This record gives sequence, C-alpha cells and structure tokens, in this order.
Amino acid sequence: MLNIDHNSFSASTVHLDYITTALSCLMPFGPKDDVLVFIDKDGLSFTRQSNHINRIQLFLSKELFITYLFNHDDNFMRLSLKLSHLLNSVSVSSRQQLDDILECTFSYRGHGTPFMLIFQDSYTTEQVEYSTYLTTDADGPNQGLELDRSSIQLECIIQGDVLYTALKELREIGCKECYLYAKTDEYTKTKVFSFISKSKLGFSKIRLPSNRSIMEKLEVYNSTSTIIGFFDFNSIDKLRPSTKIASKVLLRLDAHGILSANILCQIDKIAITSSASTSEAPADYPGVVIEICMLEKEIIDSASKNEIEVLMRSSIKERTIDSYFTTTMADPTTKENVALFEVPTTNRETNNEERNDKQHADIIEEDESVPMFF
Repeated sequence: MLNIDHNSFSASTVHLDYITTALSCLMPFGPKDDVLVFIDKDGLSFTRQSNHINRIQLFLSKELFITYLFNHDDNFMRLSLKLSHLLNSVSVSSRQQLDDILECTFSYRGHGTPFMLIFQDSYTTEQVEYSTYLTTDADGPNQGLELDRSSIQLECIIQGDVLYTALKELREIGCKECYLYAKTDEYTKTKVFSFISKSKLGFSKIRLPSNRSIMEKLEVYNSTSTIIGFFDFNSIDKLRPSTKIASKVLLRLDAHGILSANILCQIDKIAITSSASTSEAPADYPGVVIEICMLEKEIIDSASKNEIEVLMRSSIKERTIDSYFTTTMADPTTKENVALFEVPTTNRETNNEERNDKQHADIIEEDESVPMFF
C-alpha cells in the first residue's frame, strides 16, 4: 500500500471487474474521450457530458475499496483524464485468469501530477500513469443540466431489467424519436407508462407493466394527470448500458424538459468472474449510483399532445413488456441518492430464478379500421 502524503489520495481494491462494468456505462456519453473525476472523503465521482444535452455522473463509494485515504486542504480533488485509457487498463487486468488475488491501487498526488494505477499480486507489481488536465467543462458535475426539484411533473420507479428490455425493443424497431407518455387516474387507479416510437415505418408503442412488483411508483403531478415528453432516441438510448445492470431506476421529468434518471446498481446485478482475481464486495456496499440527465428535443405544444392522446387510444401495434422475475433489493443505505428509491413497501412475491434474457412481448389484436403505422 502507498504511503499517503499531504494533498494526496490513495485507495486499493480487488473488485476490478465490478469497476470495469460500472465505468463502461460512461462510454456512450460525450464525443470526446475526457472524463471529469472528483475525489473526496466519500468516494470517486466520474462525470461526462455531451454538448450540454445529456450528462452522466457515476459514483463509486469508498466502501468498495479495501483502504481509502484522502488528505487534502480542500473538500475535494478534481482532474480530467482519458476514459478509454483508464478503462482499458482496468478491463484487461480484470480479465486475467490468475491463481492469486490481484490488487489495484488508485493514486493521485494533486494538480500537475499523473493519476496512477498500481497492479500487484504475490509475484509482480505493475504501475501505469495517466496524464491529468482540466478541460473547459471542469466547472462542476452538473454543468447546467440539473433537475428542478420544485417543478417535477413526473416521477416513476421501475425495475431496471424491464426498462432495459423496453429500450432494447425501441432500438430493434429502428426508433428515431421517442415520446414518453405517463398517465394516472386517481378514481380508477389506472396507471399507464409507455414509450411511443416514431420511425420510418410510423408509430408503435411499448407499454410497461403497471403492477407494483415491477413499477413501484408512478406519480403525475399535473392537473390533467397526463405527461408527455419528446426525446431524440439517441439520447434515450444512452440509458441502456446503465439499465442493463440496474436494480431500480427512478425517472423524473421537470417542467423545463429535463429528464433525470437515478440508477441504482446492486452487486448481484454485475457479472463477477470466477477467477481468484476478484472477491465478493462488502455486504454493506450500497452499490453504484448513476445519475443521468438529458434535455427534451423540444417541448411539444397542445396540438401535438392531443395527437399523442389519440395515438394512445388507437389500436396501433403495442408491445407489453413482461418480466418473469423481480429484483431483490438490499436494505436502503443512508446515501442521499439511494434514499430516493424508498417507497412504501407491500407484501409481494419475489422470484429468484435465473433471468431469462428473452423477454416476453404480447402483441395486442389489431383493429383493421385503423392502420398499424401512420
């Protein structure tokens, strides 16, 4: 282990495959290879953004590390480096089939010094250094894309596997533009959450299950009880790698057209290799917390909203995403972002069988009086 000096940081871990999977979620964001890193006493935060349209922030808690030492005059350290360089080193090491545990130490000694990774087992020690710098986007993690909590119009908590399946379906049918549709009825207790795809073939819709075991919460804070968001699918699709390893996803949309996705990734959702180069993460580890924010393509007018309402009542092709399993969540931690996922609990059965990668999709009967695509 490295000695910790004044104004420096050092942390050691054996969970390289876990970190590799988490960092891979950053790749779809940003045309450049830069990643902004914030280090403080609680952990490391990695931030990327693309043209102030979408942003991702990924947090690795200090509980993931065997040792975590932070000593700095300020409350945090800030640096930028090349994401691909960091990810390549970590991923190659995590794939090595070793009979010994491979330990990796992250080290940084402040502005003007390289960010170092030190890989060590019982026989060898290897050190990799990365140049660090600050970019014009280094003013802060939010970078202008921040949810207005005082004007939230939509809030939904849904299982990550179901959302991932829906996004994968949208991609497979060639979605170009995507409408997010949410409606609640307090009298009939009906809740509808759908994605409407607009492609070269026309419109189609994917309706997510509303049962409590899959969609834990759906609230529309609007007098009409209907919210419609309009997004470029390339932006929405950036959520997909993160939702693939997500346990739960909290979606919120504000009145200014900013969609926020808080994604909680538990340990058991991330593939762990069987080699001795890794070990089980701490039982009290809260998991990776990812926050993604993006802007609507445009805020649609009342005429467009009426058109979507008619579309939802029509018999165009609709897919209902079913899930053969539910995800068991660990006890909530005291972390602020993790606490966002807390909802009143109800008794429900939990199926712990192995996930079936091919999700069932029911196609409803078509009404011949209305064209399937228009």
